[in-house]
Amino acid sequence: MPEADQNVERPSLEAAQRFLDESSFVWHQRFQLVPGIYTPGPNDVEWLFGVAGVPMDLSGKTALDIGTSNGGAAFELERRGAERVVAVDIFPPSWFGFDAIKEFLASNAEFVEASVYELPALLQEEFDVVVFWGVLYHLRHPLLAIDAVRTLLRGVGFLETAVCDGEVGELSSLPLVRFYRSDELDKDSSNWFAPTVGAFVDWCLSSGLDPKVLGAWPKGAPQRCMLRVTRTAGDAEYRALSYERPLEFSPGRAKRMKLLLSTYRRSLGRRLVARIRALLRL
Repeated sequence: MPEADQNVERPSLEAAQRFLDESSFVWHQRFQLVPGIYTPGPNDVEWLFGVAGVPMDLSGKTALDIGTSNGGAAFELERRGAERVVAVDIFPPSWFGFDAIKEFLASNAEFVEASVYELPALLQEEFDVVVFWGVLYHLRHPLLAIDAVRTLLRGVGFLETAVCDGEVGELSSLPLVRFYRSDELDKDSSNWFAPTVGAFVDWCLSSGLDPKVLGAWPKGAPQRCMLRVTRTAGDAEYRALSYERPLEFSPGRAKRMKLLLSTYRRSLGRRLVARIRALLRL
C-alpha cells in the first residue's frame, strides 16, 4: 500500500459501524469501509481486485471506474494511491450512497453521472487504469461499450461480465452470445447479453483491445469472466473489415442521452430498487 495512504486518518470502527447502521440506500457491493469493517453488499469488490491482480501501488495513476454503484472499486483505487479517480454511474450519486460514502471517507474521487456510451465525448481523456465490472451484460449495445472503453484507455483495463459457458454446455467452445429477451438471466430483466468466454475475447479483439483471460468461474461451467486488456496499435480490427465507422456522441447528443436516461430512471427506478432488495433477501 502506498505510504501516503498509511498517513491518512481513517474513521473509527465505531463511526464506520454507525454509518452502516444508519444508511438507507441499497448496498450492492461488499468492500472494506475501514480496516475490519465491511459493507454488507453481495458483490465482493476485494475478491474482484484479487482476480484482476490490480497493482497495490497506483501512485501517480489516473483511474476510471465505470458502473461504480456504491463506489467500492473507486474508493479502493484511491486507497491504492491513484492520483485521480473518476467514478461513473447512470444513477445519481445519492442512489447507491456514493456521495454519503465519499463524505464519510473524506474521498477525493469524482463522480460523473453518465452511461459508458457517453464517456468519450464527456471526459475527452484517457486513463491509466479502467475498471469495468458487472456492467456489460446489462447493456443492449455491448460492442459500443467496449469501443468506448478502448477510447478511454491509455494503460490497462479490467473487464468483468457474465458469460454463458455454463449454460450452453458443449457449445461453449464456440464464440456464441446468449440473448435474454426478458428476465431469463438471474430473473433480472436488466440483463441482455452473456457471451461465452471465447466470444468475450473476440469482442475485445474486434474492438482493438488485446485481452488476457485472468479468470472464469465457477471452474468447468463459467458464469463470470475477468479479462485484462490493453489497446492494440493503430485502428481497431473491425475498421479494416467493415464499412461501419465508430459511433460518436457530440456534447449535444450526450446531453440528450442524459435526459433520456433520467426519464428511464424515473420509470424503472422503483422497480429496480425493489428487485435488488428482493435479491439481497434470497
